[in-house]
Order: sequence, then C-alpha cells, then structure tokens
Amino acid sequence: MDTPRYPLTAVVGQEHAKRALAIALVNPRTGGLLISGVRGMAKSVLVRAAAPFTQSGRITELPLGASEDMIFGTIDMETALQKGERCLRHGLLYRACDTFLYMDEVNLLREDILSTVLKCAGEGFFRLERDGLSFIEEVSYTPVGTMDPDEGTFRPALLDAFGMFVSMENVTDPVQRGEITARVLSYERDPMAFCASCAAQEEAFSAMICRARVLLPRVEVPSAILHFAAACAARAHCVGNHAEIYLIEAARAIAALAGRAFVMPVDVEEAAEFVLVHRMSRPQ
Repeated sequence: MDTPRYPLTAVVGQEHAKRALAIALVNPRTGGLLISGVRGMAKSVLVRAAAPFTQSGRITELPLGASEDMIFGTIDMETALQKGERCLRHGLLYRACDTFLYMDEVNLLREDILSTVLKCAGEGFFRLERDGLSFIEEVSYTPVGTMDPDEGTFRPALLDAFGMFVSMENVTDPVQRGEITARVLSYERDPMAFCASCAAQEEAFSAMICRARVLLPRVEVPSAILHFAAACAARAHCVGNHAEIYLIEAARAIAALAGRAFVMPVDVEEAAEFVLVHRMSRPQ
C-alpha cells in the first residue's frame, strides 16, 4: 500500500508559501511559482502536498536528469518500425495537463530547458520539430519550482518568467519547532491515522479552492485597479509588462478566494508580495 502524502494543512507555519500555492491552484494564469529556501525547509513536502488540490488531483515531476525527448516528446520508434508511420510519443509537458509541473532544485536544471518549459507554459502550446516531425501541441500546466539559494540563482530574465516568488523562512520559534517535530513523528509512526486526523482541514481547503475556481471567471477588474497595479509595478521599477499582468491575475485569484467577484486594492497589495519582490530593480 502506498504511503499517503503529508497533508498540506498539517505543515506548521509557512503561511506565505501556502497562500502562494493557493493562488497558483486557483489561477494558472498567475505564471507559476518559485519557492526559495535553504535545505531542510520542507519545500518539496509542501509542493507535493498540494497534489490533491490540482484540477487533475496529481502533480507531474520533472527530474533534473530528464532528457529533451522525455520532456518534450519524440518520434514513436515502435510505431514507426511496425506501421511505417511517423507519430509523436508524448513528453512530460503534455502529460502534465491541468496540474503542477514540479521542478525540484530548479536552479540546477539546464537553463535552455527551463526557459522553454516556462515559455510553453505561458503560451499554452509547444512546437516540436525533430526527426522529421513537426507538431504543435496544446499544454496546460503550472510550473512550480523549488530551490536552495545557496546553490545558485537565476538570470533576471529567467526569474522574471516565474509569475510569483516566495521565500520560506527558517522557523526559530521553539514552540513551532516542537510542533513540527511532533507532527512529523506522528506521521512517520502511522501515516494513515495522521492523515485521517487532518481530513477535515484538507476537505475545507479543497472546498475553498474549488469555490474560488468556479468564481474566478466572473471576477472583474475595474479600470482603476488596472491603473493601481501599473502604478505599483512602476514604483517597484519593474522592467517590461509581466509584472502588471501577473499582478492582476494573482489579485483576481485572491479576490476569488475571498468570495468576491471584483478586485479591490487590498488584493493587489497582497499580490504584490508575491509578484513584485523578485522583479524589483534600482532606478536608473
């Protein structure tokens, strides 16, 4: 029997990271999420715990050593040899439909592969031209990466390709650290019983995400809010227009999570905590 995943709602603290995940779960148009934190912060645990709340109820993981064929697809040699037909063997991007495409240690991933993965997520399709094949496939995944900043960072252009960013802070409060230890030990002793004890909280979180997804298409953005978002991006000296677009999409998700069909300035201000931090630059 497979061991159940550690429940998302059982993670102690890290409310900022959990909030960013909720926004990404509600609105894939927020451009994905990059989570930074030193080793031992349970970054992977947190992302994998979000699997039941994606639209497909799972996540797809992109291994560090994955080849281009594995990620983007390639010619199906078995069909080609048996039937003489050229057809595509789907890759990870295609199989990640309506879910998170999770990249652990994303800063160690080949830069050209990461750039393409992020670009395809934003465009909603990818073009494969290889071995005499020419295919265009629609894709619908949300890129989510985790990284240890001590192991290297990104060029600004790659960092800008992630819609949202959050930094997980080390827990220093002795009470919280004790609670983390107690919960982990309880989970390791009896995973089924531990997950059962969190079932009500997990169901409540799932219901909140589902309600927000249903409401999201009706969430309106007044023109005044568009101007406010642009002003926020300008004050942060953000280059290009990614900031405003992702800021509005994150604010729409926040409004939907609050049960509102309109965006308020407070939604934009909260969204800015995730969207503008990694895009800020010094004035020229």
